[in-house]
Amino acid sequence: MIRLRRPAIAAAGGLILAAAVALPLWTLADGTTTHAIAKVPNVGPGPTAPAAITTPATTVDGAVSLPGPIIKQDLALDCESAALEVALAVQHIDVPQDRIFASLPQDPRSPELGADGYPVRWGDPYKAFVGDVNGYEPDFTGYGVYYPPIVAAAERFGATAVGRTGWTVPEIVDQLREGNSVVVWLTSDFKPHIPRYWTAWDGTRVPWAIGEHAVPVIGYDPVANTITFVDVLYGVERTMTTQAFAAALTTFDGMGVAVS
Repeated sequence: MIRLRRPAIAAAGGLILAAAVALPLWTLADGTTTHAIAKVPNVGPGPTAPAAITTPATTVDGAVSLPGPIIKQDLALDCESAALEVALAVQHIDVPQDRIFASLPQDPRSPELGADGYPVRWGDPYKAFVGDVNGYEPDFTGYGVYYPPIVAAAERFGATAVGRTGWTVPEIVDQLREGNSVVVWLTSDFKPHIPRYWTAWDGTRVPWAIGEHAVPVIGYDPVANTITFVDVLYGVERTMTTQAFAAALTTFDGMGVAVS
């Protein structure tokens, strides 16, 4: 997820801001020597899964909310670790985002750029965090990580996690009603985009978008027809219409991790 150099205040159609902060808008780029990916550091055993069960707060109208902490990511591109910190905290598992990030496989190599200046070959975010976590996405010095390493991290620290693409709003709401936050992949402007592709070092075709961002979903209101999540880029709670949220999910094909 991108951290802006010069945030600018903006409004976003279906998005209801919980604080007066900027929404970055990004233009997407196009794209379609094998080296080893850095191994996961030894961060020690994760905590024992707690006996406490999260009970979501519900209303007579069917609204549901989870007790997720409102936190901000520590590093420029560690939104996935920060989002998982929130989802784990909902399950009474307290692990700081720096420890989560340290547990992820790392692939710090630079991309091979095409004639258009966009990545043709780069790392595989399905296997490791790609690039420099203190990098800048539009410069292709850093990117992020997708759901499989986040599932592994959640389980390493004592949770049960289900990661996949294809999550829908009704399925996410079902998880909320069970007391589970779902970390989802969007872009930082919370709008739908057509992803571009690069080829990973191992030949995997990787969908990508500048502004790749992960957020933990913590609420749903059927009367207002809204979804609420923590935007860890700024450390604020945001609410979107379910229609706008569903559209934003399409960029990464409904990628998400339910944490229980």
